[in-house]
Formats: sequence, C-alpha cells, structure tokens
Amino acid sequence: MKSGIRKIKSSILFKSFIVRFALFGAGWIILLGGHKPSEIWLVVLFISATTVISIYSMPPGKWVLHPLEFIRFFFYFILTAIRGGWDVARRVFLRIVPTDPDFIAIKHNQDPLKTLILAWVISLQPGTTSCVIKKKKIVIHLLDKNISVAEEIKELQNRIDKMFIEG
Repeated sequence: MKSGIRKIKSSILFKSFIVRFALFGAGWIILLGGHKPSEIWLVVLFISATTVISIYSMPPGKWVLHPLEFIRFFFYFILTAIRGGWDVARRVFLRIVPTDPDFIAIKHNQDPLKTLILAWVISLQPGTTSCVIKKKKIVIHLLDKNISVAEEIKELQNRIDKMFIEG
C-alpha cells in the first residue's frame, strides 16, 4: 500500500520540483540583491534540498490556492498588520488607550496549515498580543477585553478558508 508522496506520479513530482525550485531560486536572487554568489554550486545544492523538503512537507496537489482570494487575503494581511502595529504604538506611546488584559478561546479548523496561518495572523490583529494552539482551540491573549476581537477572528477564519481549494 502506497502512502504520502509515493502515491503521486513522477511527472507531477518533477513539475512541482521545477516550479518550486524556480520560486525558491527567484527568492534567493531577490535576497542577494543582484550580487553574484561566489559558490554557486552551494546555492544550487541548498535550493535543491529546500525544494525536496518542501515537496515532502507539502505534497503537490494537497493545497491549491484561489489566486484572487490569495490576493485579497494578502491585502487584508497587510492592512491587519498595519492596524495591529498602530494599535500597539498607541498603547505604548499615548498611554491614554485603555488596557484591560484577558484571554479568550476560539475553536479552530482541524487542518494544521489553516490553524497555523490563523495563529500567525491573530497575533498581528489590533488588541491581541499572542496565542497558543491547543488541541481543539486557540487561546488568545487580549490587550483589552472590551475590544470585539472575536468577530475579526471569525472574518479571518473565513478569509483563510476561502483562500484554499482542498484537493
């Protein structure tokens, strides 16, 4: 009985390897800022290893993104990060913004990828500082319990769900 990556055709694995290698290579070039690496073989080896690890970690076809929903989520993410940063800056520098810390717990999707993305973005939202993933819930530390964070988290969960096509 085949399981995991062994179920996938070699042609699909090869195409996935090429696409991911190209994306990781493009990212590497961007990070270099136009400078030519002196040991190019080491770079190719590192990108190849990273590509293979990514294929084993996230097999091809497991998740497919809706391009339009991904773009919408990206802009929502940027706006949320700016709003969260502004909220923290106001609380630190102005000191007139109230703080009344509390914890809330929300149910999360059983999919680990969606849960991880949710946890990462929750900590960027206004009024939150951090969160802990438990088996059936996420515990969130709030800066002020009077802020309605639960509604924003529901909206965030919906946006994450819309972004993925389950394959």
